[in-house]
Amino acid sequence: MTNGLTINHQHYNVIQLIEVAEARCNDANIPTWEMNIYRFILDWFDGTPFITQKTSGSTGAAKEIKLAKSSMIASAKKTIEFFGLQKNDTVLLCLPTHYIAGKMMIVRALVGNLNLIYIDPKSTPYITDEKIAFAAMVPIQIQKLIEAENFCQNIEKLIIGGAEISGSLHKSIQKLTPQVYSTYGMTETCSHIAVQRINGENQDKYFNVLNGIEVTTNELGCLKIDAPLLLPEPIQTTDLVEIIDEKHFSWLGRTDNVINSGGIKISPEQLEKEINEFIPCDFIISSVKDSLLGNKAILVIEGYEDEHSSTEILEKIKAKVGSHQCPKEVLFLHQFPRNRSMKIDRKAVSSTINSSRNL
Repeated sequence: MTNGLTINHQHYNVIQLIEVAEARCNDANIPTWEMNIYRFILDWFDGTPFITQKTSGSTGAAKEIKLAKSSMIASAKKTIEFFGLQKNDTVLLCLPTHYIAGKMMIVRALVGNLNLIYIDPKSTPYITDEKIAFAAMVPIQIQKLIEAENFCQNIEKLIIGGAEISGSLHKSIQKLTPQVYSTYGMTETCSHIAVQRINGENQDKYFNVLNGIEVTTNELGCLKIDAPLLLPEPIQTTDLVEIIDEKHFSWLGRTDNVINSGGIKISPEQLEKEINEFIPCDFIISSVKDSLLGNKAILVIEGYEDEHSSTEILEKIKAKVGSHQCPKEVLFLHQFPRNRSMKIDRKAVSSTINSSRNL
């Protein structure tokens, strides 16, 4: 399965790696986040064909599932191939290993004979000066690094996943040196199955599907993923997409979030993409109950009302998307509720704004 693992340029064969992992896991001075890395390494070499992984809970209640190690290896190979990673390239692990994204960085290093360096997976990771071929982060980490004026100049390729990339963050990413890619995937698919370059001169208009994966849609226009090496059977998602061709698709949003406002169907995620140029901070499209429309689309902005001109924003939105798609009102929340993956909790936002209307 593997010849071992290189950590900080020190190579360990399998026997040595297990010994080091056991020692780290029994060392009370090792921080929990680091101990979890070595616990996963022990799980990887425990002789079982599966690992047990908890889903993120972004589209429903979090649950434990079994992932085949063979599927994780296949996923790692697809990523290594797509990004052209070579033996001894350095990859950075700065995500917690209780999520699949953190585990997969270790698997990629194992499969590709890569040099793994790891750091505390905090919201503002400390990026070393060493040249890094490949790294993965969540949006909050990128945001914090940009705020700290750390532009990751020593990272060649960087993928972002785990949460939506806000319009304001997307703008900030344009000044980053690394090639930055947004990813599409889930725990069940052992991380991403498609990637999209979102900065630089060679940006992608659509998601690029990795080799060996087939994407189609059902009658509702929701993405169906057929990946025999990753999944025991095809998986049907609730993500609305536009299939461009067999290798490309555009993500439009989730059917769960579609707002029916007086018979007009509004996809929040799609509308957010169209209007992000007008709003310099995090925001979402949500809805409140309305006696006339049933549901009324609302623009909810994170921050304080005196920081923005609600009327001016709505006028700009209406001019671009038309009156039917334009939110009917602007609300402000000091801070958005977020889930464990740092995604904005849309259901919690909806509950908050609707509860305030019933007071």
